[in-house]
Amino acid sequence: KFWVLKNNTNLRKELAMARLKKRGAMWYARVQWRDENGQKKDKQIPLRTKSKVTARERLVLVSRVKTDIKEGLSFSFPWMNDEGQTKVSVFRIKDAVNEWMEHRKKNKIAMSTLEINQLALNYLIDCTGSKRPLATISNTDIANYIDYLDAKGNSDTTINIHLRTIKAMLRYYHKIGKLDRVPIIEQRKIPKTDPIYITDNEFQSLMELDELDDFYKRVFLLYRETGMRLREPFMSSLNGDWIDIPPESKTKSVRSIELSEPLKKVFLELKEWYDQGYGSTLIDAGGHISKMFKKSLREIGSKDTKHFHSLRHTFAVRMLLMNTSIYDVKLMLGHSSVTTTEQYSNMNLKRVAQD
Repeated sequence: KFWVLKNNTNLRKELAMARLKKRGAMWYARVQWRDENGQKKDKQIPLRTKSKVTARERLVLVSRVKTDIKEGLSFSFPWMNDEGQTKVSVFRIKDAVNEWMEHRKKNKIAMSTLEINQLALNYLIDCTGSKRPLATISNTDIANYIDYLDAKGNSDTTINIHLRTIKAMLRYYHKIGKLDRVPIIEQRKIPKTDPIYITDNEFQSLMELDELDDFYKRVFLLYRETGMRLREPFMSSLNGDWIDIPPESKTKSVRSIELSEPLKKVFLELKEWYDQGYGSTLIDAGGHISKMFKKSLREIGSKDTKHFHSLRHTFAVRMLLMNTSIYDVKLMLGHSSVTTTEQYSNMNLKRVAQD
């Protein structure tokens, strides 16, 4: 019994020691211990050197504060700051948000995605405050965050989008060693529904709206006939009969769409409107077009669930009704997997054709 106790004590001491660990060419100080529940914990501090001699010298400084590290404190060591001193480093939620958003911008994430990310993080700050240490975010905080989004009237889909943002940020900091754990973040289960499309009768009614400018009618037709996302025309170029959509779009890869002569004229008209016309005076030209479409849908009495993205769904459904291969539709839409496209083939196409 004495031997077992002695060895358990030695194990705890060993786990509490800071030791060197090499990752690639760089050295890290590794502190391991067990918490009150017996769970093994691990913290790796970058020593920012390739020299083992320098790494050993820096390991001594880390070892001096290993007890504090075990208690959850983070430190900025002399090789990490301009003052050349060991300081307690509190990585606050506001700092984490700003740093992660800058990281996203440098990776050329689409502006529309960045805006969604920022909104989700602003909501998080509303719930938790900006000065709390990031490491203190718990499962309870996530539950409170969901309740907050609910109270603001967000749909389950929107809540899931915001949860993905929070999870992505926390996992990023866990990956680079600034966060020891990530709280449990589960998506809300949403019943599967068919994609919402615009019927031929509805689209014809839009084309017959007296109060809708003919320019918008032509633009809506362009979107329905090409399946482009809202902002893709603004970043695209026309080469011969083809629109070339760059990898900056949500698709993340180059794709091309062939246009008829009438649609080529509409595309060039839209580009001129965006670059030099009224669209150039708007903060969000895409948002303006989307709102005009939604307003028009209300004018003809369409269901409120229908919106601008329904034009993209309509394109896919129409292609399948014309017996276009599911794999060709996948390429036209720019889906990374045919599984995404199959949502359209699983619809009752007979009922759709009757619409």
